[in-house]
Amino acid sequence: MLLILGTILFRQNIMSLSSTNKLWFIFYILYYSFGLLASGVSGFQTSIIATFVPVIYFIGFYFLLSNTEQFKVFFKVITTCFVISSFVTIILIKLNINAYTGEEHGWALDRAGGITGDPNAAAYTSIFAFILFNQLFQPKTFLFRLIKVLVLVTLFYSLFLTYSTTGLFVFTIVFFLINHKFFTGIKLVLIAVIIPLFYTAIFALKSQVNSLGLSAAQTGKVNNIINLLTFNLEDVDSSGRSNLIERALYYLYENPILGNGVDFAIDQHVHNTYIVIWVDAGLFTFLFFIFMLGYFFLKTLTLSPHIRYFGMSILIVLYIFMVSLQSVINQPNLIVFFVFVGYLIDHNTSKESFKTLKTLET
Repeated sequence: MLLILGTILFRQNIMSLSSTNKLWFIFYILYYSFGLLASGVSGFQTSIIATFVPVIYFIGFYFLLSNTEQFKVFFKVITTCFVISSFVTIILIKLNINAYTGEEHGWALDRAGGITGDPNAAAYTSIFAFILFNQLFQPKTFLFRLIKVLVLVTLFYSLFLTYSTTGLFVFTIVFFLINHKFFTGIKLVLIAVIIPLFYTAIFALKSQVNSLGLSAAQTGKVNNIINLLTFNLEDVDSSGRSNLIERALYYLYENPILGNGVDFAIDQHVHNTYIVIWVDAGLFTFLFFIFMLGYFFLKTLTLSPHIRYFGMSILIVLYIFMVSLQSVINQPNLIVFFVFVGYLIDHNTSKESFKTLKTLET
C-alpha cells in the first residue's frame, strides 16, 4: 500500500519512463493470462494476491527510478544496504547468532546464512555488494584506495563464508568482467602463467581438503566447488535440485503450452526460475521471458564502457542464480535490479546525455 500511495504522490516527479522495462509489463500480462487460465483448467489454487507483491515493487520502482536524481539516490542507498548486510553476515556467523531471535544457535553453523538464514541469498547479497561498491566508490588517493580494497576483500570473505557453489562460480565470472581493463597486452601473458598455477593450487587443495579441520558439510561444499572449477561436472552435487527439476518436467510434459497455474512450480519447490515460468504459464510465456532476458543483456553491450560491464555483471548474477533458485523474480529486493538495469540502459542512451552514475570520488 505504501508503494502504491508513494507512486501516486510521486506522479508529478515522474520523468521519461523506461522503454526497456516496459517489456516486463508484457511478461506479466502473459504470465497472469496463461497462468490464471491454466489454474482454472487444472484446478490448482494459490494466493494470487500474494504473487502481486514483486509486481507492485516493480511498478513502484519503475516510476521512482524514472527520475534521474532518485535513480542516483537509489544507487547509493542500495549499495549501502547490501554492503551492511554483507558485514552483518560475517558478524552473525562469527557470533553464531540467529538473525530472527537474536539468540545463539545451539549448534555450530556450517554456512553463513546472513539476515535471511539462506546461504544462497547471503551469497548473491555479497556479490551485489561487491559489484555496487566497486562501481560507486572511485577514490583518488592512496588511503581511500586502500580502504576500498579492504572493503572489497571483506565482501568476498562474507561470500566465502556461505560456501555457495553457485555464488563462488558467479563471483569468478563477475570479477573478471569488472576488472576487464587489467586483462590487456602483457597482462594477458601473466594470466596465461597464473592459470596453470591456479589449477595446481586447486588440485593441491583437493588432496588436502580433508585435513583442513572443516565440518563434513563444509568439506563437501569445497569439493563441490573444486569439481566445478575443474569441470568435473559429473561429481557436482546439485543439493537435490536436479531431482526436483526432474519431477517438475512431468508437469511440464503434461501441459507444455498452457502451463499448470500461477505459482504452481513454487508449490512444487522447483529450484529453477526458467522452468518455473514454463511450468506455471506455458511455452509462449517462457519464450518471451527468454527473449526479454536476451534483450536486456544485448542492450547492456551498447552502454558506455565505464558502465557496460557493470550492467552486464548485475544481469549475470541474476541469470545464473535463476538456474538454481526458484524465487529470483519473485523477490522484491531482486526484481528492482532489473528496473535499475533497464533505466541504466535508457538513461545512458537518452538524448539528454547526463551522467547516469555519479561516483563517489574521494
